[in-house]
Amino acid sequence: MIKTILVPTDFSDHAQRALEKACDLAAQLGAQIYLLHVQAESSLRTAIKEGLFDAASTDEKLREAVNQLIEERFSQILGAVNCSQIAIEHTNRRGDPDALIPSYADEVGADLIVMGRHGAGFIDEVRAAVIGSVTAAVIRKSPCPVMLVRREHGI
Repeated sequence: MIKTILVPTDFSDHAQRALEKACDLAAQLGAQIYLLHVQAESSLRTAIKEGLFDAASTDEKLREAVNQLIEERFSQILGAVNCSQIAIEHTNRRGDPDALIPSYADEVGADLIVMGRHGAGFIDEVRAAVIGSVTAAVIRKSPCPVMLVRREHGI
């Protein structure tokens, strides 16, 4: 019986589609969704990449700005799906997604992980090009089944 669904998100279109599919499943099964974002980079790197950095920024202000950006992105991804009748808890962790996603799945007692299929580059050769390196690592390390949502599974 599936009662707990974990949806890792990088806030991409792939992750959005995975959340939509997870919401459909959760509605049918009466399951709860845990939405997890893993920040793999430091707050400084993220702030620079996102244009949040200026010369007067302190470490604390950068962390706050990055956390606010992540919360805004959670609001956007959640606002774009019809999950009003489903219990959704979202959280942000910092570290290695390959390790943290399976660990968090274990922590919340996930019965299923729903992820978008995402080609991230040349890492791990063919698997990474087809499903993404983080996705491949989660499949290998997951304590529960992993469902991949193809890009073609439209909205």
